[in-house]
Amino acid sequence: MPKALSTKPTPAPRTSRAATATWRLVVLLAVIAGIGLVLANSLRVYFAQSAEIAAVRAEIAAEQERIAEMQDQVARWEDPEYVRSVARVRLGWVMPGEIGYRVIDADGNPLEGATMDEPAPELQGEWYEKMWTSVKLADTPAEEE
Repeated sequence: MPKALSTKPTPAPRTSRAATATWRLVVLLAVIAGIGLVLANSLRVYFAQSAEIAAVRAEIAAEQERIAEMQDQVARWEDPEYVRSVARVRLGWVMPGEIGYRVIDADGNPLEGATMDEPAPELQGEWYEKMWTSVKLADTPAEEE
């Protein structure tokens, strides 16, 4: 009986299998490295754009706050009572029938309420003692430095 040829392929020697596996591993690592580079660049762009978006949102919030302050200011200026109070303080205007006074310093310059040096001392005692002490304090001139 003749010897039949087997249809099974002969196994490759171990060295060629190891070389094929190493070559496949190198190709796989190269593909993974390429994907990593593409993703790294995309992530860099993503984080840069994310930081830019955060900066623009902060700028928008600041502008919206400024707009709200301006709208509040416009609303105050539309109030006639506010306009009158500002005219009284800044321009020294008085209403018809009122008498306006200006307090001037030794040089003849007008003083404003904000130019007072120090607050009045806290007075002790009954109301009439406080009143009499305030009269005495008002009568004594302030010491100049």
